[in-house]
Amino acid sequence: MAAPAPAPAATHLQPPLLLLPSPPRPHPPLRLRFLLPSPPPLRLRRRFPLLAAAAVSAGGGGGEEAARKAEKARQLQKRVLVGVAIGVGAGGIVVAGGWVFAAAVSAAVLAGSREYFELVRSTAGGGGTPPPRYVSRVCSAICALMPILTLYYGHMDVTVTFSAFVIAISLLLQRGNPRFAQLTSSVFGLFYCGYLPSFWVKLRSGLAAPALNTRIAYNWPILLGGPAHWTVGLVATLMAISSIIAADTSAFLCGRAFGRTPLTNISPKKTLEGALAGLAGCVLTTVLLSTVLRWPRSLLRAKPRKQTT
Repeated sequence: MAAPAPAPAATHLQPPLLLLPSPPRPHPPLRLRFLLPSPPPLRLRRRFPLLAAAAVSAGGGGGEEAARKAEKARQLQKRVLVGVAIGVGAGGIVVAGGWVFAAAVSAAVLAGSREYFELVRSTAGGGGTPPPRYVSRVCSAICALMPILTLYYGHMDVTVTFSAFVIAISLLLQRGNPRFAQLTSSVFGLFYCGYLPSFWVKLRSGLAAPALNTRIAYNWPILLGGPAHWTVGLVATLMAISSIIAADTSAFLCGRAFGRTPLTNISPKKTLEGALAGLAGCVLTTVLLSTVLRWPRSLLRAKPRKQTT
């Protein structure tokens, strides 16, 4: 009997060699600290934003903080330049007077009245009822017309009374029960946003007596109207607007630099230090201009001139 053939030996197959790619080595960070300052100049940051970002990232947290401070300084410089431009433009409008000044006041009144009624509408969730949109738009249009009418007619009592009566009738005739808050907010908007700013026009154009107490009046150029154009209303308006601009600018600059104590919850960015700086800037500007322009500080101190015979 033949012997069975021997079973083939078990062959141990080796698994195939897997050629896995080696993980890439991290490249060394780009060192731009010796190529560009940290932070780079503003002109280089504008022309090469990628290199500026790389330089800031290589510099670490200090570079980011320096870039943030530089950006704040640039924004502050921009606001100061815009404020100076607005001040020069406002001064030119005040000097021009007439319909130019009245039209500028009318545009400011229109913007302020629209902002007032939007504020009334946004705070209506606390329980109040804002006036309808057509009523607020009509009130804004009436407020914008008040400075123009003041220039040509000189008084606004009848206009305000008639406008308030028309607004009240329109609210009473609307559908549903009219709310008292709608009437009060509308009438107050007419008085606050339209009637009160009209006194700027009365102040500038109503006091037409020449103010010849300073050399500025005698040397006022003929191109701007001559000495007769330098009136009491012009001087009073210049002093009032200059004090407002000085108060706003002083409060903004000192509040940004030294403000620590919040003033009110309505405007969290306003501080007590800024408010005191604004008050001081307003007083100093008014005293300086009243001294330069020879404005009488008190009628009680004015001594009567001796009559010579």
